[in-house]
Amino acid sequence: MQQREAQQDLLRETVGDREPLPPGIGWTGLLTAHMRAVESRRKDRLFEDALAIATVDLVRGTIRTDPDAALPTGPDRDSDDLTEAWYMLATYLGVRTRFYDERVLAAVASGIRQVVIVAAGFDSRAVRLGLPADTTVYEVDTEPVLQFKKTVMDTARLEPGGGLRPVAADLRGPWVQALTASGFDPLRPAMWLIEGLFMYLSPEDSDRLLDTVTRLSAHGSRLALEYFDSTPRQDDVATVDETESAVIERIVNFFQDGPALPPGPWLEAHGWEPDVTTIADEIASHGRDIPQMFRQGRPHEITLWLAHGRLR
Repeated sequence: MQQREAQQDLLRETVGDREPLPPGIGWTGLLTAHMRAVESRRKDRLFEDALAIATVDLVRGTIRTDPDAALPTGPDRDSDDLTEAWYMLATYLGVRTRFYDERVLAAVASGIRQVVIVAAGFDSRAVRLGLPADTTVYEVDTEPVLQFKKTVMDTARLEPGGGLRPVAADLRGPWVQALTASGFDPLRPAMWLIEGLFMYLSPEDSDRLLDTVTRLSAHGSRLALEYFDSTPRQDDVATVDETESAVIERIVNFFQDGPALPPGPWLEAHGWEPDVTTIADEIASHGRDIPQMFRQGRPHEITLWLAHGRLR
């Protein structure tokens, strides 16, 4: 604790007059935004995320005093020439983002006009997907994240195409009441996007969250999610220096067991009709090299499942 405080004091002494990053902005959210910015700058990009780019640019001009301030949120330079560790993270998060983009677009094409993004972070789908004007996008996250996100959007002059409704709530608290108070109608079908969350939950909390989503879902609702079938280890990813090792170690330390079953049986048990793929298959479908971490035949083989489904 004293060492971390000393690092933060040193940081404050060396950053000059830059404004501090508001408290409560999680490092993993900034990491995800940075990886989306990396994807956005590729020549063969799968999407272009102006909010992610603006977030990274704004954070670079702030003082980070969060508990993980010593950890970078991405490579020094956003380019196609990445180390294995940053390539794995950028490819995983970039391809995952595209996967969920397609699920949201398919849902609104079917007539669904409620989209709920759980633990939204710096999600930009309400800005960049060109959703119909009568679509409402509910972004559930904590007040500090939503406020900082609004600052970024205002600074970058980004306007959502669909009706964006931030829902300030902690998933550990009464978030359902906050969602319904914001106008969400459980009697109408919804598209639920639960991106990058279940691998950080226990089996019990995973069941509890999916039970809640199912209870709030009218017939024909859809959802999309992902999680690992086993917890990654630090040595599953090749790193080139201590900084990269610290980044991977921090990510691995966030993991819990997630759902107790593979996504097919798990979703079926909760009343959903699932369609399941893997991150490796999705990466290959875009003509990209599969990162070492997700290749078959490794001593510690890891499957990252991606799934979507429709409520029966």
